[in-house]
Amino acid sequence: MLGRQVVHALRSLRRARGFSVLAVATLGLGIGANSAIFSLVDAALLRRLPYGNGTRIVHVQHASSQFGDARFSIPEIADLRAQSHAFDAVVEYHSMAFQLYGHGDPQRVQTGVVSDNFFQVLGVRPLQGRLFEPGEEAVGAPPVVLLSYKYWVNVMGSDPHAVGSTFIMNDKVHTVVGILPPLPTYPNDNDIWMPAGACPFRSAPAAMASRTARLPTVFARLKPGVTLAQARSDVATIDDRMRIDHPEAYPASANLRSTVTPIDTEMTATSRPVLALLFGTAVFLLIAAAANFASLTMARQARRARELATREALGSGAWRLYGQLASESLILTLGGGAVGLILAQASVGVLRMLAQQFSPRGAEVALHPAVFAYTVAICVGVGLLAASAPFVRRSRGAQIIDRLRQGNSGAMGTPAEGRMRRAFVAAQVAVAFTLLIGAGLVSRSLLKLEAVDAGIDPASVVTARLAQNFTKYPTNALLRGFGDRILANLHQIHGAEAVAIANTFPLNGSVTGTLGFAINGQANDSGSTAPKADVTAVSPEYFSALGIPLVRGRLFTDADRDTLRPPLIVSRRLVTRFWRGRDPIGTTVSFDNGKTWNPIVGVVGDVRQNGLDADVTDEVYVPAAASPPADIRILVRASGPAAAIVPQIRNAVWRVDDHEPVSNVSTLEDVRGAELLGPRLGSAIVGSFSVLALVLAAAGLAGVVGYTVSQRIPEIAIRLALGADSRHILSLVTRDGMGSVAAGVAAGAVASLVLGRFVRGLLFGVQPGDPATYAAVLGVLLVVGLAACLAPARRALRADPARAMRAS
Repeated sequence: MLGRQVVHALRSLRRARGFSVLAVATLGLGIGANSAIFSLVDAALLRRLPYGNGTRIVHVQHASSQFGDARFSIPEIADLRAQSHAFDAVVEYHSMAFQLYGHGDPQRVQTGVVSDNFFQVLGVRPLQGRLFEPGEEAVGAPPVVLLSYKYWVNVMGSDPHAVGSTFIMNDKVHTVVGILPPLPTYPNDNDIWMPAGACPFRSAPAAMASRTARLPTVFARLKPGVTLAQARSDVATIDDRMRIDHPEAYPASANLRSTVTPIDTEMTATSRPVLALLFGTAVFLLIAAAANFASLTMARQARRARELATREALGSGAWRLYGQLASESLILTLGGGAVGLILAQASVGVLRMLAQQFSPRGAEVALHPAVFAYTVAICVGVGLLAASAPFVRRSRGAQIIDRLRQGNSGAMGTPAEGRMRRAFVAAQVAVAFTLLIGAGLVSRSLLKLEAVDAGIDPASVVTARLAQNFTKYPTNALLRGFGDRILANLHQIHGAEAVAIANTFPLNGSVTGTLGFAINGQANDSGSTAPKADVTAVSPEYFSALGIPLVRGRLFTDADRDTLRPPLIVSRRLVTRFWRGRDPIGTTVSFDNGKTWNPIVGVVGDVRQNGLDADVTDEVYVPAAASPPADIRILVRASGPAAAIVPQIRNAVWRVDDHEPVSNVSTLEDVRGAELLGPRLGSAIVGSFSVLALVLAAAGLAGVVGYTVSQRIPEIAIRLALGADSRHILSLVTRDGMGSVAAGVAAGAVASLVLGRFVRGLLFGVQPGDPATYAAVLGVLLVVGLAACLAPARRALRADPARAMRAS
């Protein structure tokens, strides 16, 4: 029985090739968009974490009103391990950049520094080799490392003999003991991993004994049956005990406390709003595609009225007819699903790139079995619903006779069918309106973000990063000498207009340290908290290299090398906030409670240090010679092509130290572009979906109006024969279609205003109810709606009245 229905359905669809191709294409677009976005949602939110104990792992952090987010000290971690009743394991973690030698050019590798049982606590198994073993985190233990999967593949070319090979790091030979499987880039995107005792900063005797030297953060595994609330209460008790036992380390003003957060919650905190926007957009597009398909199905079934009525008259029940129509519908939706999966597979690379901008699990985006199951469920659901659309009319008896008499043409259909077709069109218009509003808001937000003045001129500026070997340059004097020699070589670069070094620069994603200060001779009336500013160490040509303007005073010179009372340059915003109209030049500030006072010699323009979408920050600049950076950022403004500068930068560095890795080499325009990559991809996806929805709405409206006109040809012919002019006929035809447009616009406006509250946090410089966006979208829909209505109306005007009346 089922086989005969499928064969009959295939024959029927073969006879309606145009309808079948259009339906499959429409569904392919809607289902493909949903499958693609669902692959992203599945990877970032739904799929189980690749940790055996993922549901029991929590991140324990210190939080302080005085110090911001603070990490743990080694004694505090010992207290947590000894006193906790909620955890059966507590492990430490921090991430640092180290130099690695032994395989080609010197490399700067981001290194995860962890307890020796870190991966066992998470429940991770090695891909090759072994994990760290007990005792390997002890200070002085034989140096070993684990390679991340990405580093093993991208840098070592999946070398099957990597386990057992050696690297030189921190002037010690480290042996590779294992390769990790693919893991989320959480908490950081680390290249390699080492035991905690091998880190020279963490294992220094002073750091291990001090309660205020906080470097690692803490992860813990809940005991079976322990709830999150119990763990938080347990940690709060330990905090109280530490404050009582060590009051000198925990002043009341610091309000130091601990937080406990499940790692799956932490991993998805930033990605949920973006994923909700993208998935909601894809679902709206699917609704438009499904409504379009239902409209096409109803129009086709209306033309088959005599066939269906004859089968009913011969005894076919409603369920049998529905089974036949459902077979045809499911064949089309499954065909559309196949096309959709092909489109989804083609877009996976772009989606993976987008997901990596905001999710630690972005690299996992792929068409996994869950995506196929989701696609099949959509196909079946849409197919069955669309097949039921023609059954809105149902009253056997006289209606069968009427449909047999009317045949396959010339019938208007039942009022219920007409209302449903118009409802489908209104739904498509509502979806198109909502998606166009979303695309308009996101696009306007992107345009405003791209137009943001970061306070710098990125044109023709090349950047690079140097992270010195800690064991080779352990003192400020050695770091200062290294920086001086680097600057001397950079000045010899052909085509360099200005060269500088600094510990950071705007837009690079590295947040500078924030320090409180006091202004000499001025009482602090801004509240209990002292004024604060980001402190950046820069060489004299830093401002020229970045195009930061001098507002008043002077810039640094080579003579500003006073390490006790170095001069300072401050930002205009800082002056406006804390000098209250006074000239800051010549005044002094102190960062050490009045022990030393530093003179201010200049004021420069404001910069957006932490990103285009971040506020302008208060900045204090100190000469790099007085406070030499250990993590150097090179900045070279070129007079010609930036590409010609890159090899000269590397040579300038290697003439000073041929073991110094030169990393993160790029132009400042590329750095700015990388920050805009995520918003650009998101805008492109939402914009593409909205255009598809608009096309579907226009096609659905044109189809319904065209079908209505074809049924009203005799009426129109009579009106023309009686003297009606073309304007009257155009008004008659467009009135019905524009009514559906108006209903859809009203519903879409309401939906857009409601959904706008949820996307507010994703917008920059644009409000969800932006009048200009609503007006532009309304205008577009009105123009598209009129065009869709006028095309069939003009065909009606070309009808021959005499022939039409004879045919009727």
